[in-house]
Amino acid sequence: MSGLKLKCCKCGNIMETLPSSSQDVIIDEETGEILYWNGKKCGYRPADCLVCEKCQEKAC
Repeated sequence: MSGLKLKCCKCGNIMETLPSSSQDVIIDEETGEILYWNGKKCGYRPADCLVCEKCQEKAC
């Protein structure tokens, strides 16, 4: 099984798995978009704009 190959929208680093904080998932009722929890500083974000754990430590 290969990794996800997501790109951090802050620094551009490739993430092969979801950041550990992104395990909580919701669906935006207005848009139908899937959003991933990206930590207290970053909040919920779409899959195409996830932030890696290093950038989460700094700030979103």
